Amino acid sequence: MSITLIIILITVAFSIWGFQSPDIFYKYAFYPFRVSSNREYVRFFSSSLLHVGWSHLLFNMLTLFFFGAAVEESFEYYRPGNGALIMAGMYVTAMVVSELGTLMKYKNDRSYSSVGASGAVSAILFSSIWFMPTKMILVMFIPMPGFVFGALYLMYTAWAAKNDHSGHINHDAHFYGAVWGILVTLVLAPESLGAFFDQLARFSF
Repeated sequence: MSITLIIILITVAFSIWGFQSPDIFYKYAFYPFRVSSNREYVRFFSSSLLHVGWSHLLFNMLTLFFFGAAVEESFEYYRPGNGALIMAGMYVTAMVVSELGTLMKYKNDRSYSSVGASGAVSAILFSSIWFMPTKMILVMFIPMPGFVFGALYLMYTAWAAKNDHSGHINHDAHFYGAVWGILVTLVLAPESLGAFFDQLARFSF
C-alpha cells in the first residue's frame, strides 16, 4: 500500500471520528491562541486530520489521491528507494509550516480556529506541479497547464490572505503549504530545476 493511501485512510478515519462530536473538534482543531499560550503543539498535526464535513474531506483527499502518487514516483526517480519517505516527510512537515502564518496572525484571537488538510495537500499539489509543470489540470472543469494554475493560485491566495477577513478559508495555510512543497522539492531533488525549465521551454498552447 502506498504512503498516499495510508495518509488518506488515517485522515478519513480521524475525520469521521471528529464528525461525531464537537468536543473532538475543540480538543484537536488548530486554535492559535491555545497553541501559543498553552504550547499545545499537537494541534499542528491533529487539525490536519479533521474536516468540517464530507465535501471538505472529499475534496482534500481526492486532490491528495491524484497528486500524491505522482510525487512519490517523482521522488523515487530522483532518490531511488526514498520516494515514499520523502513524500511522507513533506506532508507531515507541511502540517506545521502551513500553519505558522496562521499562528502568528491569530495567536491573540481566542475564538479563531481552523481544520483541514489543505495546507499539507497544497504542498503535495505544488510539488507535483513542479515535477510536471505542463501537465493539464482541471480547474472548475476548465483544463489548464499546471504552471498556469500554480501561478494564479499563489497570487490569489497571497491576495486573499490579506483581504479576505471572513475567516472561513485559511488562505495562509494554502499559500505557505504550496511554497513549502516547492522548496522541499528543490532542496531534495535539485536536479528537477533543469527538468522544470526544460518542460516549460518545450511547452506550447
